[in-house]
Amino acid sequence: METDEDAEGVESTVDYQIEELIDRRTEEIEERIDDLQADLEEVDNYARISLGERRVKGTEANLAEFSESLTDFADRTFTKTNALESQLEIQRLLLAEMLEALAAADIEVDVSDVEQHQEGQLVMSASPEERLHEAMEKHSTD
Repeated sequence: METDEDAEGVESTVDYQIEELIDRRTEEIEERIDDLQADLEEVDNYARISLGERRVKGTEANLAEFSESLTDFADRTFTKTNALESQLEIQRLLLAEMLEALAAADIEVDVSDVEQHQEGQLVMSASPEERLHEAMEKHSTD
């Protein structure tokens, strides 16, 4: 027959084995949780890097598109500027020919409006110091 002591000994051995089993299972679960957390961190890092790379690629694509657009704009502007310069040169040549023809025909041309306009343009393109110096010269000669 089993005595109370024997029953307590068996009970404590069973309790010990149950605790050992629980501890082992708990350790296994904790290890799996640690492994899963490491995997999750790795996936999270990959996602961040991937997102960063996609942003960089998107920015590079936008920059390339903007650069191409800017180059096209510069080309169009350059073409238009060349056309305007060509037209201005033709106008200068025509004006010079007309003035020569008028001078040859002994016809006087009143260019005072043109001279006045040129002086106004010089004043506008001159720096404030240059305009002050010019005004002082005019005042001192008057």
